[in-house]
Amino acid sequence: MAALIIGVILLAVGGALMYFGRRTQAKTNLMGSVATANATELSKLLPGEMVELKGTVRCASPLTAEYVNKPCVWYSATMTREYEHREKDSDGHWETNRRSETVSSNKQSTPFFVQDATGQTQVDLTGAEIDAPVILDRFEDKPAGGNSGPSISIGGISISGGGGDKTLGYRYNVKALEVDKPVYVLGVYREDGTVGAPPEGSKTRKFIVSHRTEEELRSSWGKRAQRLGFAAVACVALGVILIVVGFVLLVV
Repeated sequence: MAALIIGVILLAVGGALMYFGRRTQAKTNLMGSVATANATELSKLLPGEMVELKGTVRCASPLTAEYVNKPCVWYSATMTREYEHREKDSDGHWETNRRSETVSSNKQSTPFFVQDATGQTQVDLTGAEIDAPVILDRFEDKPAGGNSGPSISIGGISISGGGGDKTLGYRYNVKALEVDKPVYVLGVYREDGTVGAPPEGSKTRKFIVSHRTEEELRSSWGKRAQRLGFAAVACVALGVILIVVGFVLLVV
């Protein structure tokens, strides 16, 4: 019976891996089929057509990324508390495990322009799949002698949540699309001359904004799709074997 259950689970996992692998490969194929256009060529397109933009991020009123104070057009900032938690195991012995919890998480975006040699094109980030670099990944130890519960400093005032867990420190992580950096955009040309997301429900068109080049994205996603495909085949094959073995054992 156990072999049957594990086999069914592996089939489900294999199906999920195959689904995500095909989605990743579809994005890779889409990038290869869409032509790149500069700012002056966009007016020749029909609204709703897919287009690629390659250039530099420009924005007159950029956002300021949390924790790093850098101008950007999109950022994701998180602060995570890392702590030690003591609890008894199944034998009644005390054990200490390192855990983490998100204290704060924030995402912000603003429209921007992609500048190339011929001009600028406005991009609306609403609904975009963002591929941004990590510009901050810093862990700060909690000062000795402080409270053991979660603690946040706001305006110089420390607020502690108390509790018996021992806070080790806080990790700050920020991803951002910075101003004046190279950018790649795959999106839909709109009637107002901007580039953005396809209409809701569209399955074949995508909206991707990345700090990487088209070539880097296609290489990375192509390899990921291949790995997912191999893993899917392995899970399905092993799942079928276990199901067959399970049925044989039941009959015997």
